[in-house]
Amino acid sequence: MNPSARTPGFFDGIRALFGGLGFIVLRPASWPYAIIPVLIALVITGFFGALGIYGATRVAAHLVENVHGALHSVGLWVVTVLLGALAVLVAFLLGVSLAPPLAGPALETLSKQQELTLGGVARDDNLSVASVLRSLRVTLAALVVGLPIILALTALELVFAPAVVVTVPLKFVVSGLLVAWDFLDHPFSLRGMRVRDRLAWMRKNLTGVLGFGLSTAALLLVPGVGLLAIPVGVAAATRLVVQTERTLAPGAGG
Repeated sequence: MNPSARTPGFFDGIRALFGGLGFIVLRPASWPYAIIPVLIALVITGFFGALGIYGATRVAAHLVENVHGALHSVGLWVVTVLLGALAVLVAFLLGVSLAPPLAGPALETLSKQQELTLGGVARDDNLSVASVLRSLRVTLAALVVGLPIILALTALELVFAPAVVVTVPLKFVVSGLLVAWDFLDHPFSLRGMRVRDRLAWMRKNLTGVLGFGLSTAALLLVPGVGLLAIPVGVAAATRLVVQTERTLAPGAGG
């Protein structure tokens, strides 16, 4: 690491997101690469979302089948909404998580372009079937850890409704870390970093990673533009990694 570089703070992570947004919006040449992961995420989210909502209605009907009268209608509506919302959230997380490795060539091109605008080196292509499979394994491993936590927190809400005061922020933090891990995969892959090296980097730069992950997760929730956070997030992740390697001037690469 360049001795002049510094560990990014929470607001550096947020600024990285806005820097990535400016990079994508102001460079029409990047748009064809940016749209590919968005389309892939739409397909994945739509498929699993429809499947999940169908399953939610069936499970809700089963859970309240022994409840009668007005409570049946109210209970059916409440449980269906809660399970349906969870199904959509999981489908969205799957779409956002699986699209980046599947759109690896396009996103790694964006990452390389962003790094070059920051004064970085020209990276060799590390893309191959093996690298795509490795990215998918990394993503799936994170989902295996993160999704059960989200499901457990949701189950706690169903059992003890006041717990939402704690569980909702916790789910947002978990989602932010999953998003950050997924988007950081591209600058990490271009550097040939192993999983343990990635984890060590994230621990060392956790404050900046949280700022980046939480702000990106918030962007993902914006209706109509959320999925655009995928290419923006990869550009932002690249900025965050480069910042730990060299000092960036304000507005660099914008």
